[in-house]
Amino acid sequence: MTTSEVEESPDVMAFAPRPVNRRLVKVLALLVVLAVVAAAGVAVWHRLRPPPDFTLEQLQEAYTGMARSDGTNDVSTIDASKFPDPPLTFTPAACTPLFDSTVSNQWPAGALDGVSTYWLNDGTASISLFTVRYPDDEAASAAYARVVDAMPKCQQGTDITFTASAALDRRLPESGGTLYPVPLVTPKDAGDQLAYRLERAGSQGRYVVHLLRLSNTVSWQYRYDFGTATYDNTADQQLMDGLVTQLTSIQTAARP
Repeated sequence: MTTSEVEESPDVMAFAPRPVNRRLVKVLALLVVLAVVAAAGVAVWHRLRPPPDFTLEQLQEAYTGMARSDGTNDVSTIDASKFPDPPLTFTPAACTPLFDSTVSNQWPAGALDGVSTYWLNDGTASISLFTVRYPDDEAASAAYARVVDAMPKCQQGTDITFTASAALDRRLPESGGTLYPVPLVTPKDAGDQLAYRLERAGSQGRYVVHLLRLSNTVSWQYRYDFGTATYDNTADQQLMDGLVTQLTSIQTAARP
């Protein structure tokens, strides 16, 4: 082979994969796993964290949709100054928490403010609905628990009487009634709810109370029902379900 033939021969390059950096692969895989776990943790935390407390403006917004059958809506902002009536006296005294914010028309202790509205239901019932706002969820829970704790002390069939203050501190007798619980079937995530009624003698009708605790609020639905037939709480529950829907939709929208 001549020198020229050697110079004209093509070069042949050999290719081989670079050595795998196993340590780098492990680090990258670990970072991917950590990112997935972190994303899942954020999603779970976002779903399970306590919802934000309601503001007065949000309660006013919720009640704007609580219209009567004629399309009108009388929504009022309420606070302690709107409840000036002297309290009634209830016997047994242990039953007082069941009726002091409704029959006795007393401002709920510890509440900041709230909203209210009312209906006349085809001449068969007058309905008041009001939601009061507390400083936080704990305060609202304590206010709700005060009513719940009174129920065992005023079991089904308990006779309750009440008297009203008059001039010169005279006490005028008022007609009470007999207490009965109202069974509830509430949707999931519908807050804490409790209902009961006070059946009055003869044709005096009945008082029906339905409570809802949701976040830092407690709502009271108070009916003076004129009927004497067996009580059906379907309309009560539908009204409270509607309020829950209004409140939770606003609360969900307020989540950051």
